[in-house]
Amino acid sequence: MAWGPVTLDEGTGPTALLLHGQPGTGASWRPVVDLLRDDHRVLAPDRPGYGDNDAPATDFRGNAEAMAELLGARGAVPAVVVGHSWGGGVAIELARSFPEVVAGLVLVASVGTVGSVNLLDDLLAAPVVGDGLAALGLAVMGSALPWVRDRMDGLPGRWASWWRTALPDASMAGGTAGALGRVRRSFMVEQRALVAALPSLEGALAGVGVPAAVIAGTADVVVSPAAAAELAHAVTGATLELVDGVGHFVPRDAPAVIADTVRRLTRS
Repeated sequence: MAWGPVTLDEGTGPTALLLHGQPGTGASWRPVVDLLRDDHRVLAPDRPGYGDNDAPATDFRGNAEAMAELLGARGAVPAVVVGHSWGGGVAIELARSFPEVVAGLVLVASVGTVGSVNLLDDLLAAPVVGDGLAALGLAVMGSALPWVRDRMDGLPGRWASWWRTALPDASMAGGTAGALGRVRRSFMVEQRALVAALPSLEGALAGVGVPAAVIAGTADVVVSPAAAAELAHAVTGATLELVDGVGHFVPRDAPAVIADTVRRLTRS
């Protein structure tokens, strides 16, 4: 599979490959890129099916093949691979199928064990019902929720802070139009792949042979802190860092934690 255009390729030094979640684009990593580019070469691609990548959406294996090809074509191996949410599954698959290109793993609010999905994930993967739920969810995520989040500024109290942490911003879903078009189709391909592939992916965790770290927010309502702890326990030698008060969007809300972890793995 050919890899699509790289949204961000900045800096010099050891390589860090940043893999966005579902949906999303490489641009969601901008806060992390800005912190790492002085001492790392940072690649943040649009994965197949999203942003400027015209390749069709695919499963974890197809994404891993595309990312291995990207790293080879750019002369950027080996890399510390950072995967957020669904992108964490791609990072794990890269370590399993293409270990020669992976120097370390940073799994951020990541899938990886069967416990990282729930009933809603199963419903989203179902025929017909899943398509309708995905269209509705992406429409809300692309317009209504960012609108609410933008209006949390200046409100007092811990609830306002919680909502700002928990809700996506407009960059996360590609706008309302994505609910009925390419973003929805890509989301559905990946959602069905997620549910189908997780048992196999979980079975590969103990065999990950590179330094690894798991990062999660204590306020994550998408992939729970308990699931993050389970993931860290399953990956041999992995460390776990729980970021207090942060939700699912760790790259946006706690980029320094990710950058510091990448540097630690690079040194190791």
